Amino acid sequence: MNTDRVLKALNIIKPISKTEEEAFLGITHEIYLDKGVCWIQENTLCNKIAFIINGYLRKFYNKDGNEVTDSFYFENSFCADLPSIIGRYPLTSSTVAMTPTTLIVFDYSDFMKLCDMSHSFEKIYRILLEQTFLQFYKRTTSFILQTPKERYDELIKNQPLVLQRATQYHIASYLGISYQHLSRLKSEK
Repeated sequence: MNTDRVLKALNIIKPISKTEEEAFLGITHEIYLDKGVCWIQENTLCNKIAFIINGYLRKFYNKDGNEVTDSFYFENSFCADLPSIIGRYPLTSSTVAMTPTTLIVFDYSDFMKLCDMSHSFEKIYRILLEQTFLQFYKRTTSFILQTPKERYDELIKNQPLVLQRATQYHIASYLGISYQHLSRLKSEK
């Protein structure tokens, strides 16, 4: 199992002991998704968190028969639908593998047990929640305070992997603009 990178990611957030590493590995398993396979699907309950080893995932909502992209998750990042997990309600979005993707997956409830036993895991959880909240906040406020061009410029600056790996259609959807509008923004560069 490809666990070195997930352990490194946890240790960057907050150093953990070898015993804590072993406890964490005890709740994980590795899964492989072919391109186009959903990791988590709309209208289901999900209690899982994933760490992306390779490949990438795209989170989207179905609105009036169209997919509206909400997030991209690349290697060495965590992916979960925390509002659904914490609120214990069915997902309103789906998350799909956009390339062949390998994930290290663990149950939220198992991770909470580790948090109860370890201050290090409790701190890791708090920091991950804070980072998730900040990402959500920045994305939400960008649609209130920024123009599409400003959102595009910020995407170029802060998330270059999206531009390198995602389709233009998904990038336009993520920015909340049409494909044609994205083409105009790109031609202005």
